[in-house]
Amino acid sequence: MTRSLTTLVLLGTLGLLPARNPAFAQEPETRAAALQQQREEKSQHLQPPEPSRGERVLLDLESGRFLERILNPAEGLYPRIGNITSGSGFSLGPGYRHAGIFGGHANFSTFVAASFKKYWMIDARLQMPQLAGGRAAIDLHAQRYDFPEEHFFGLGPDSRREDEVTYGLGNTVVGATGAYRPTRWLNIGATIEQLRPRIAVTAEPGALLSVFDEPRAPGVFDRPQYFKYEATVDVNNREPRGNPRRGGRYALAYQRFEDGGGDRFSFSRLEADAQHYIPLLRDRRVLALHAFASTSDADAGAEIPFYLQKTLGGPDDLRGFRHLRFRDRNVLLLQAEYRWEIFTAVDGAIFYDAGKVASRVEDLNLRDLESDYGIGFRFGTVNGIFLRVEGAFGSSAGKHFVLRFGNVF
Repeated sequence: MTRSLTTLVLLGTLGLLPARNPAFAQEPETRAAALQQQREEKSQHLQPPEPSRGERVLLDLESGRFLERILNPAEGLYPRIGNITSGSGFSLGPGYRHAGIFGGHANFSTFVAASFKKYWMIDARLQMPQLAGGRAAIDLHAQRYDFPEEHFFGLGPDSRREDEVTYGLGNTVVGATGAYRPTRWLNIGATIEQLRPRIAVTAEPGALLSVFDEPRAPGVFDRPQYFKYEATVDVNNREPRGNPRRGGRYALAYQRFEDGGGDRFSFSRLEADAQHYIPLLRDRRVLALHAFASTSDADAGAEIPFYLQKTLGGPDDLRGFRHLRFRDRNVLLLQAEYRWEIFTAVDGAIFYDAGKVASRVEDLNLRDLESDYGIGFRFGTVNGIFLRVEGAFGSSAGKHFVLRFGNVF
């Protein structure tokens, strides 16, 4: 008897006997007690959920590792995928970056891109982004491009769809930009550039001269070279910068185009751009608002070439209209979007666009606006939108499908 008692004490001390916990020592008497027991047993063996292969791909996409390492690396060769301009279609070409040259003070980048529509662009930049303790930056740039099939419908809000013609537009741009950032959210900049635009026009059916002449297309027979001067003030407190969920960006720019061959095509331009983002439901919903206005004023006796006048229509402004559908000296654009997170790296959006062009500043009002609405999907990360797929409806031009690289605003 004494030996058996001693054995039981030793086994209990070593933990080899069941614990005297009522939850384990007796069977539950009710269904509620049985469920409680099951929950307690399950809680002892909880494991974090393992994401599926598809979920892991989306998580990598959202974190930016895949897109940034492959399509936007800090250094080296990369594929330059996107759109050269809104009418170029899909474009592709090699890009190259080299950081930390000239003692670590400068970065060099260049790319060559071409599209199936025979649009092409060559761009090279030398940037010094961290001067004066990170408060100043300088950008030296050179660019050459050729857009062989730009659309022209005539000038003014009453231009006709049936008058659509095409022309070729090329340009060589060489310039420098300086910027000063007194705070993280304020940027003051100045740019000087030399522009050598050139257009290709013929009188063949469907080409510009088959419908329009010099008075209706100013500058069609001239090739002015320009010196362009620009001053900007940019207040930007958007968060995150690449795919905003809150804050805003408010920019004002003054541009001066000096005709290097005389005063016949000299003019000035003033632009205001405001973006505001209202977060809803912990940033999973966003109301995004955008307003843009541009006014151009030619010197006395001068004209503004038609190919340098502002336009509306296409995947970045009035999405329910053809590319470059409306064109004139002055432009007003208003946009609103309701964006929501569907799942990792994919957002949905409902949008509304409205705008107009006018030959006089006083006609930039809210009467007789062209408009459209639609729905779309965006694929990207907090660092930026890689791809937009949208359908635009409700315009006088019918339905339009949008496939565009990059965000709208």
